[in-house]
Amino acid sequence: MSDATAELERAAADIPLNRDARDVLERATDFASKRGAAYAEPADVLEAILADRGSSAHQAIKKLGADPHAIQTFITTGDGAASLPLRQLLVNSNREAQVLGHYQVDSIHLLLALMYSDARATSVALQKAGLTLYDLRRHLQTGVGPDVPVESGAHSRQDRSLRRKPLVSLKGALGISPIFGGLIAITAISGAALWFDVLPGSEAAMTIVFVTSGWIVSLCIHEFGHAVTAYLGGDRSVRASGYLTLNPLRYANVLMSVIFPVVFLLLGGIALPGGAVYIDHSAIRSRIWDSLVSLAGPVGNALCALLIAIAFLWPGHAAWVTSANVNFFGGLAFLGFMQVVAVLLNLLPVPGLDGFGILRPWLPYSIQLLSVRYSQIAIVGVFIVLWNVAAARDALYSTAD
Repeated sequence: MSDATAELERAAADIPLNRDARDVLERATDFASKRGAAYAEPADVLEAILADRGSSAHQAIKKLGADPHAIQTFITTGDGAASLPLRQLLVNSNREAQVLGHYQVDSIHLLLALMYSDARATSVALQKAGLTLYDLRRHLQTGVGPDVPVESGAHSRQDRSLRRKPLVSLKGALGISPIFGGLIAITAISGAALWFDVLPGSEAAMTIVFVTSGWIVSLCIHEFGHAVTAYLGGDRSVRASGYLTLNPLRYANVLMSVIFPVVFLLLGGIALPGGAVYIDHSAIRSRIWDSLVSLAGPVGNALCALLIAIAFLWPGHAAWVTSANVNFFGGLAFLGFMQVVAVLLNLLPVPGLDGFGILRPWLPYSIQLLSVRYSQIAIVGVFIVLWNVAAARDALYSTAD
């Protein structure tokens, strides 16, 4: 990594650059490296904009009637004004973005900062070409030239795009706990033991281990789906809570999310859903995202069911089943069946279940409060019905079939 590239990484560490701005800055860094400079100067950034015809800043220059080739001849260096640190240029660009209500720095924000008086080498060149801060800001917001009337409240497509809050990066936020890795290992080892029939006479016990560990893995995936969607939707607290590591012990309610589901699975084959990821709904960016957070859990179960189904839908799969591994396929089929049951059960519009969570953001606030208060009672009621009313249980299982 060159000195100029390293300086760019340091200068932009906390600046939210979009792809357009980063491309321009990386090109400017190349220019600086070729002339042996330690960092890109304002003149390098302007030359990069002029060279990058696909950048929004270059297109804005053309839209406003300025000649990029003429601007190139106006750039001056060596008067001391060109030594503005790259960090300050990016801070000025970010300030422009914030004033305009934008969440990311675009190459046009870089161009606006190049017109500041402390970047004299570039501001003079742009002024000589006939550009002004007012015209450039107006173009960014409305998409029209300086002499074109604009209707009140009109916004350009680029302005609307920059006003949309971008998704947060998952880089560095995700992890896999050793406990989850251990669960995967137990599932794999018990599955292999069933496949190769390494412990004759213990098939029933090994099947229980295989199904139970696989079910806990799917519960982790279910809760992870809620958490990662909430994180993308604006709730950063799920990372601090450890929900993004797939660690079942990090869930706020291990009893409801892990122990009860396993007990119900062993006793009656009812796929009790989890529900232990605490979400800061006030931090979620919109009602749509709030609904997606609830939907993500069942989607995780659906993906598990689809992965298991591949073993039974693959052409010629019947030839894989032998007298030695039939218990493996029996346990795998039951585990897949429970994933489908979990999806159907979770999607019931009952407070405390994900189906109601999908609807909750769109309901009156008073109903939302009541649903939170009585959610656990409602869940227990559902399973009392499933446990005692054969018709309800049969209807659920026949739908899953």
